[in-house]
Amino acid sequence: MKAVWAISLLGVLAAEAVQAGEWIYGTEGQLSGTYGYSEVKKHHHGVGKGNIDTFAGYEFDENNSVMLHADFMAGIDKELKDYNQGDWGEEVYGIVDSEYGQLMVGQVYNVASLFHNGAPSAGILSSNSNVADFLHNPNWKRNEKETRFATLPTTDINTDGVAAKINYITPEVYGTALGVSWTPDSYNRRGLENKHAGYAHKDGVATAIYSDHRIGNINSKTSLGYGQYHGNDKEFSISQSLSRGNWTIGAGARKTYIDGDDKSKANRRLPEDFDGYREGYAWNVGVGYEIGPFSSALSYFKSKQKGKDNQNEVIVWSNAYQINKYVDVNVAAAGLKYRDNGEKDKGCAGVLGVGVKF
Repeated sequence: MKAVWAISLLGVLAAEAVQAGEWIYGTEGQLSGTYGYSEVKKHHHGVGKGNIDTFAGYEFDENNSVMLHADFMAGIDKELKDYNQGDWGEEVYGIVDSEYGQLMVGQVYNVASLFHNGAPSAGILSSNSNVADFLHNPNWKRNEKETRFATLPTTDINTDGVAAKINYITPEVYGTALGVSWTPDSYNRRGLENKHAGYAHKDGVATAIYSDHRIGNINSKTSLGYGQYHGNDKEFSISQSLSRGNWTIGAGARKTYIDGDDKSKANRRLPEDFDGYREGYAWNVGVGYEIGPFSSALSYFKSKQKGKDNQNEVIVWSNAYQINKYVDVNVAAAGLKYRDNGEKDKGCAGVLGVGVKF
């Protein structure tokens, strides 16, 4: 019934917008290769990845359009196999924009994740998933053998990854908008859930609000998010960024807890603390700078599991320079300190990368 409602609403919004317009379509993609040296477990490591994004649709006017996106991606030697089917994956989704708001149906992130800002990022180490390619962290594992997130890897609500869902975002009113997401099956390879967990393949709901305002010479972006998965997992997120000129400072935080019975340990194939992220917190803070083709960001991230000695601290300094519209080069450094049930280690890594757009 809910799927029928979504399809019906998609048709209504499209019909409301029908008037003279034009067809638009295109394809773009990117290939990148990175090489790093680290002091934690792996010493030399190279990673390759690429994506091809295609889109087609009809634009009725500047406020009304219907678009279909099909994005494909692949990765080689990534530590976290965070594509939909492991090394390879796709995202297929439709977007309808109208005076009634925006409707997204398909493989997309939830609204709390889309609205979230947090610490600024740049270049090849723009996420903790990329840092994990070069700095071994036993608290974060996703490969062909197991999925284990003993601590939260991000400050945005990414539990359901890009699992198929329905997003609705209201029109902006004075720079503020609300959003809601419904995910029928929250398991996804881009998310945090282990497919063998007793609660796998349950539904999830996320809601969020964001505000974008200019105060004097400062541009302020704020977001608040809430998520509830498989009935009893509650999540909250908050983010704030302030920009002036070429500079941006930002921070984000996330809190999770289980409100009810927890039957996650029913399957003996599951490793210890495989879903410790469900009870914990994470926060980050950072500063970014952009001038012309150069961008740089310095950030600090920390996450911890409640009641256990599992935690992470990650420091990243990442830089990117756009040589021309096709080629960019990247230089980054990262530091990691972790605790995993009594085991602890720390180290740093230096990373170089080249990206090609087409």
